[in-house]
Amino acid sequence: MASNQTAEALRKISMLTDLPPWQLEVVAEAVEPIEADKGIVIVERGSDDGYTYFLREGQVTLEAADGGNKAIELTPETARNPVANLRPRIFGVRAMGPVRGIRVPDIVLSAAGCNGQLRDPDDIQVESQEEEERRDAESRLSFQLYRDLNKDSKILPSLPDLALRIRRAIDDDVSDAKAVAKLVESDPAMAAKLLKAANSALYGGLASVETCPAAVVRLGMDTTKQLVLSFALKEVFKSKDPVIQERMRVLWKHSAQIAAICFVLARDIKALKPEEALLIGLVHDVGTIAILNYIHKYPELGKDEVALENTITRMRGELGAMILRKWKFTTTVIAGARDAESWTRNRIGEPDYTDLLIVAQVHELLRKKQLPTLPPMEQITAIQRVLGDQATPEKSLEILHQAKEQVDEMRSVLRG
Repeated sequence: MASNQTAEALRKISMLTDLPPWQLEVVAEAVEPIEADKGIVIVERGSDDGYTYFLREGQVTLEAADGGNKAIELTPETARNPVANLRPRIFGVRAMGPVRGIRVPDIVLSAAGCNGQLRDPDDIQVESQEEEERRDAESRLSFQLYRDLNKDSKILPSLPDLALRIRRAIDDDVSDAKAVAKLVESDPAMAAKLLKAANSALYGGLASVETCPAAVVRLGMDTTKQLVLSFALKEVFKSKDPVIQERMRVLWKHSAQIAAICFVLARDIKALKPEEALLIGLVHDVGTIAILNYIHKYPELGKDEVALENTITRMRGELGAMILRKWKFTTTVIAGARDAESWTRNRIGEPDYTDLLIVAQVHELLRKKQLPTLPPMEQITAIQRVLGDQATPEKSLEILHQAKEQVDEMRSVLRG
């Protein structure tokens, strides 16, 4: 379908109806067609692939975890709205016959100001010319980042090759501790950090370990993988611009603090792995790194601190999720980056890693006495899931105070 024809078809979708022509053309450029025969799964339940799906022809069924199904057939109403759009997806989508549809990258919808949500006309406020220009610049920045990511352009430093090789070696389940240790030893700085971690109070045994193989054995394969990835991430927080580099330094310090708190909180929750929580804390702001590396091209977004912070807040979640998908991180890690500031995120069940991340950030804001930036505490339901029904700001600070030594120890491990 030609771009202008695609744009006209997109205009019929509720969330895209009011877009200016240039934005609609960019969205049309990013559209990917979908075709599926009967029985084919179009969307996996539990997935978070970074796309929003629309039905164009045929009939699908939504499949729930409890075995319940719901048929969705093409009508003017279903054509205007996305299919199974909650993330991670609570429904799978299966073709009931020949199906045609489209999918649009979430970051493109976010850049267009859609975010997968329908806007109530009564809630739309008149913007000043300056606000309109800033929103226009944010859209252009998001679209450029999306295009460059799709072309595999380096919008931020790559993860060090060593970390990727160690991840592959452990995930493929073909390497023993000795082989993994040999990979680690090829980078003396990485080996030193791993030894420091193995001998820290967080992991230390009765005797210190002196060799890399012994450190891998003490830590275990999964912990070794997560720690190596965590150590390697510091290399991503870099810029050649001295002003931006200072911001990167502050951002790394913040990310390490949040990661350390996530690590400590996870140690008290049986179903969660502390090292996974650590990694999620470190990467939750990875979208900010990409924005900082591009901001010089959009001076209207970086002309003052408030404007830049507002831009980062609006853009980093979806952008971070897309970067982490490119890096082949798990759905759990991706969800953390996307929903890190979904303060009123509501869900039923045991706490998950995103809950930990939200609570860790609340801890930091409490410590810094920046509560006005948060909604009322009773609306942040992650706190109850992580800390229990009696959770209060005072209890939260008390827990953090009691765990200060552990938090400081993990920050020291990350510093190497």
